[in-house]
Amino acid sequence: MTTKGFGFLPVAAVAAALALASATTACEGDRASQDGTNPGEGPDNPPDEDGGREEIAHHSIDLGEEGSEVWDEELLGEAPRADLSIVDEGADVTSFELDVTGFGGDEFFLATAHVGPCEGDPEDIGDLYEGDQDDQEEDDQDTEEAPESETHQGAVMIQLGTDAEGNGTGQIQIDGEVDGDDIGSMVISADPTSGSEQPDPEDGEPVACMDVELES
Repeated sequence: MTTKGFGFLPVAAVAAALALASATTACEGDRASQDGTNPGEGPDNPPDEDGGREEIAHHSIDLGEEGSEVWDEELLGEAPRADLSIVDEGADVTSFELDVTGFGGDEFFLATAHVGPCEGDPEDIGDLYEGDQDDQEEDDQDTEEAPESETHQGAVMIQLGTDAEGNGTGQIQIDGEVDGDDIGSMVISADPTSGSEQPDPEDGEPVACMDVELES
């Protein structure tokens, strides 16, 4: 008796086909396992790195101690303290983050970077820090007059509000790197323009100041 015309394969041929299919599935499973693409699993990729973030400086000080000044105690609570972090975010971006504790509750403040250290009266601290002046001069050559909204384009101006306990945090990112000789202090003022997209550091009364030292 023959199998001709019935479409059946010989037993040996069926066994060989099943063995080949099993081997192929096993190989694909091994490859999938190595790639981390088995059902229910994601690719086995390494975690993303932090993008090259590097802390440039970190300053913490009890306001009123050496290296700081207090000009208006009425807007400060008991044991006022300021904590400043300056971080190189990579891609030519620098971030400034200021935390305060022991300040007046439910108040708004504006912290600005200045070129001089804290000493004496607010007018003795020096000009407002306004970033890399060389880069700004090159930009100014392309326009006859900079718009008013860009007069403090490279300045560090951190707006922050305090909670009922007098704690607050503010942050700003600026383009460019910071040279160690550029910034000497951070002045904290009352902020009558709280929430404004274009805060004016000359509108608020200076409250306190902390020295900032960066390595050149």
